[in-house]
Parts: sequence; structure tokens; C-alpha cells
Amino acid sequence: MPHIRIDRFKEPLLPFEQAGVRFEWYAKNLEHENEGLLGVEAEGVPFLLQVKPKENGVLIKGEKITRPSPNTLLKRALQVYVDTFGPKVLQSNIANIERAKLVRPPEALKDISEFDASCLPDKPLWIEIGFGSGRHLLHQAKRNPDVHLIGLEIHRPSLEQVLRRIELDSIENLWVIDYDARLFMELLPSDRVDRIFVHFPVPWDKKPHRRVISDSFLEESLRVLRPGGTLELRTDSENYYRYAMEVFTKKERVKLTLFKNIEAAVRSKYEDRWLRMGKNIYEIHVESLSTSDPRQESYDFSFLTPESLSGLFERRPTKAWIERDFFVHLERFYSINGSDGLVRLSFGSFDRPEHKFVLVRDGVASYYPHAPVATRTNYMAHRLIREWIECKR
Repeated sequence: MPHIRIDRFKEPLLPFEQAGVRFEWYAKNLEHENEGLLGVEAEGVPFLLQVKPKENGVLIKGEKITRPSPNTLLKRALQVYVDTFGPKVLQSNIANIERAKLVRPPEALKDISEFDASCLPDKPLWIEIGFGSGRHLLHQAKRNPDVHLIGLEIHRPSLEQVLRRIELDSIENLWVIDYDARLFMELLPSDRVDRIFVHFPVPWDKKPHRRVISDSFLEESLRVLRPGGTLELRTDSENYYRYAMEVFTKKERVKLTLFKNIEAAVRSKYEDRWLRMGKNIYEIHVESLSTSDPRQESYDFSFLTPESLSGLFERRPTKAWIERDFFVHLERFYSINGSDGLVRLSFGSFDRPEHKFVLVRDGVASYYPHAPVATRTNYMAHRLIREWIECKR
């Protein structure tokens, strides 16, 4: 991730704007005062810069929950900070900003906070989860112009590589989203998707709870797939294949098709390598057999009048709130002044939690940089958070 290490950090006089980058405020960590967060906006995209002591200096880097796309926005903000406030730079990796291929969010990149399933093109919908190099995703988009594709990927270099190819090849039937696919699926209408590709997911042999394939993911996949639509898993891991079969066959009524070492429409560089090594390639197709009930369309993630940040810090709980289907963990508190600031928190589902900030400013509280994904589990957690924010808990 882009970052700079400087000799010392002097809190700048804010707000300040230069070269299309606006520095809004600085918030100090209430438990570690040498650490803090800079609120920034570039090209209309809000995000945070993390400030913390590091190796006889101070490290400034993108805060991972709010990191923007493309990375150029983050690099530009760091460069404006250096040019404006003049610290001595001890180490940096933000060179070549002007030669970057992606200098602003391209049309194909969709912000999860603005995603609206009702705006999907009136075409068959295919989804690829964890597209990596994008070879398969791009191939399918070019080969099937009458299909709309959505690719999901959280690895930033892979995402930006595919966005460059989309622009170079003028591909118009493909959207790319930087978000956890397990959460994204819950935003889609029932019976809307024709194909879901999960090709060579990380096996996570030592952390199986992090696998994409799970009981809940299968439920969501079958909900969004139209009757006859398919979920397609392709893996070189026999352990993952057997695990997936165990998940898939738990369903009382399911249609599975199994393949072994079948040639794919297009192969990734990793699949080429595994085939040269003599590894087996397993493929499972799960077909949807019935229609599904409509999903709940909307949830209100707003707050009424919040307590001050200092008051919230004084009332901070000593441990996470654990309910049967969800949890809430208040992690860190950052103060802009006595009344304003941020609370970093994680909440929602145990196997796919949401990570956000709540920004309290000028007597208003809101999620930062945007509201959580509109799922039932997140909403149940939000109601508990809202009670605490509004001093009703």
C-alpha cells in the first residue's frame, strides 16, 4: 500500500485543499495519542490516512478499511501532504504518480456504497468471485457481449490490472467491485443471476472459516440464481473439493455435476502451472432447481442525535456484544475535538463481519466512509449500535 515515512508529524491547520485533494480534519487515538487519522477527500472519494510512530519517524499510509480505488488517489494525497507541509521524507513508495494508468475511478469500477441492483442492465447476469489476473473474466466479457458481468476482487493490484484492460479493450459489459463477495451476494435480487464462477479460491486449509464456499454462501447463491442457473467451482485443491462437496450435499434437494481435468474455456497462468505439475483440476456445478422468495429491499442505517465522542468513550463497553446471530465490537476511539470524532468498529455476521467507522461531527452521526451492506444481520447489529450511539443503551 502507498505510504511515506517522515521525520516528524506536525498536526496541520485544517481544513486545507490543494491540487484536488482536501484534508478535512485530524483525529487523535484516545488510547494512543501519538497515533491518529487524517480525513481526506480526492476526486470526490473520502478516505483516511493513518498516522503512527514507526522506526524513529512517523508512518503515514492509507487506512485499510477506507482505502480508495484507484491507489493513485492515495498516492496523490500523500504527495500533497509532503509538498504542502514539508516534512523530511525518510522513505516513500509514491513515485511516478503522473505516469499511473488509473488516475481517477473509471466507469467500470462500481463503489459498493452506491451499488443499486435495480440499475443493472436488462441482460443475463454472470458473476465471477475472486477473478485474480482477470483472464477468465475478460474472456467471458468479450465472448458474450449480450451478457452483463460483475467481477469481485479485493486484491488491489489485480483489480487495477483488470480495470486497465477494460479501458484498453473498450469493454462495456463488465463492472468491477472491490468488496467481499459473501456480503455482496446479499444485495442482489432473488432469481436474477444466470452463472456464478468461483475459480481457484484460496484453500485456507488452516483457516476454513475464511473460505468463500460455506453453508450461508450456498444459500445466498441459490437464492440469487434463477431456476437452471449454476454456481461453478473450479479448484486444484482436493481438500477444498471434498469440503465443497460436503457443503453442497447438505442440501436436501440439489443437482450437482462433477468434472475432473476438463479443459476450461480459458486457463489462468496458475492453472497452466498446476497442470505442468501434474495436479488434478476439480470442477463442480450446482444448479438452482426452484424460485426463491424476494429479499428484503431496504434497511435504515441512520442515527438520531448522538452523544458526544468524549461521552461515548467514557461509556465504552469492556467487551464485545455477542448475540445469537451477530456481534458488535467497538475497537478504537479517535477524537477531532471534545465532541467530534470517530469510532472504529466491527459487527454483523461472525463469518463475514463488516468493518466501519462511525463519524460523529457537528451533532450528527453517520457511517464512514459509507453505510454498511444492507443485510438483515448488519441491520440487527446496527440497531444495537444505534442505541449505544444515542445513549439509550
